[in-house]
Order: sequence, then C-alpha cells, then structure tokens
Amino acid sequence: MTDRRRSVAWTEVAVRDLERLADRLYEAAPLRADRIIDRIMSRGESLATLSHRGRTPPELRPVADRTWLEVIEAPWRILYRVVGNTVEIHAVLDGRRDLRDILLERMLD
Repeated sequence: MTDRRRSVAWTEVAVRDLERLADRLYEAAPLRADRIIDRIMSRGESLATLSHRGRTPPELRPVADRTWLEVIEAPWRILYRVVGNTVEIHAVLDGRRDLRDILLERMLD
C-alpha cells in the first residue's frame, strides 16, 4: 500500500512558535539549539507521508474533535490538521504545559 504524499504548510503561528523557541534555545543551550529546531522541523515535514499517524490531543478528546492531530518531538507537540492534500501545521507547543492553558493564553493575547 502506498501513501500519497501531501504538501506540508507551516502557518504563521507555527513559524512564530519555532522562532520563539529558537530564541530561548539559543540563550539556554546554544550548542544544541540548531539540532533541536532541525528535529522539530523534520518531524513536521515527515507528515507529508502517513499524515494521519498522529494522535488526537488528549485535551480535545472530551469535545470529540478528531480533526486536530499531534505528533511529539519530545518535549514539544506539533499540532496539525490534514486538509485535502495539505498538512497544515498550526502550532509547536511545549508538551510539559497543558494545551488548554496555552490556547487560553493565545486567545487573550
């Protein structure tokens, strides 16, 4: 069985998440920062194949929204949706934090 390839699109929000993460990493762990960002980006780009392999974020299961998926590049969560032939990456989040708290903060900004 062959999996069709999809294009991967990083939203502006996801790109900003990566930029903020990179800034923090360059301050805290400059020797590892590039490697960590590359791992996250590679994990996201790998969704071009087997796009539905992610899991529904546990925080969204009670509301029965199965359109949002996530893959983990520990400790970060890559939140995405598959829309037709495109994988839309919407966020790169710290997996040590509760998704509801992060989303609430973003709504208040």
